[in-house]
Amino acid sequence: MSTPANDGPAEKKEKGVNKLLTRMKTVLKRGDGSKRLSFSGRSKSVSGPSETKPEPVIAEPAVKVTEEPKKMMRSEIEAERNKKLAERFAITIEPLSTKTDKEVQRIEKSVRMRIHRICHKCQTTYGGSKTCVECGHVRCTKCPRYPIKKPEGKGKSKDVVAPKGDIIEAEPWFGLTKDPPLTMPNPKPNGQPLVRKVPRQRVRRTCCKCETLYITGSKTCASCAHARCTDCPRDPAKKKKFPDGYPGDVYSDDTSKPVKYACHKCSKIFPPFPHPDSEEGKSAAGAAPPECVRCKHPKCESCPRAAPAKVEPAPDPDVLASVTAKLAALNV
Repeated sequence: MSTPANDGPAEKKEKGVNKLLTRMKTVLKRGDGSKRLSFSGRSKSVSGPSETKPEPVIAEPAVKVTEEPKKMMRSEIEAERNKKLAERFAITIEPLSTKTDKEVQRIEKSVRMRIHRICHKCQTTYGGSKTCVECGHVRCTKCPRYPIKKPEGKGKSKDVVAPKGDIIEAEPWFGLTKDPPLTMPNPKPNGQPLVRKVPRQRVRRTCCKCETLYITGSKTCASCAHARCTDCPRDPAKKKKFPDGYPGDVYSDDTSKPVKYACHKCSKIFPPFPHPDSEEGKSAAGAAPPECVRCKHPKCESCPRAAPAKVEPAPDPDVLASVTAKLAALNV
């Protein structure tokens, strides 16, 4: 009878320990369900530090955030549009009176620029691909782009300044930058309109030897191979401005006409001198040479012959006398 009495407290003690262990297992399972601890013997988890493997990160798909439309009055939209037009073109736009002002929905979106590329070989506009549909050319840097790409640092600034005056820039894409030609109806039936052109003066030079017209841009006669000289007439003539010949002409071989020399120091032209091959020039060879009006240098062998150039006309003595009299009357 003593044996059952001794076993009672030991059984109660074992039940209490088992209950405590059961609770500890439950708590550990709740903390980390993947790891199970065995209290029967030593394990790797108990003996040494546990090595945790990094879990792979799964990229979540990007969710497009759709902007909700804003409710605005139609009058506010028109007022904002008129304000932008007025700032851009420097004009005043008066608001239009509308019958009813409705409430509309508006979604703010970023401004997009459409870029057009044209094939430089067949002038075909590219589509969505980089290969030309007509000739199969792959788009390169030679293919023009519209609008033209602006260099770095030369874009639009934040502070937009309105141009002065009513200036509206035309788009070069449509060919509106050039002034349209002035036309008038053609009096002939079914005829093209007459276009106004700037009047041009056609200059004709005739050879002084064979009276043949020189070819435009040529200084040699096509008939007698004579070099265009100062004696070859010009139509229309300008003898008042070019009495000694026109620029680009060769000196005349006529010895009866006087010649002019230029000072090699100050480039001032001497008065007319008889041709050295003429009788007057040969007789005047021993005379004293003329002096320069500007630097008082006497004519020497270094002074070259003056080339044909434009001559300023001398003032009219009558006009000069009248101006002098008027200035004297004013006591200036």
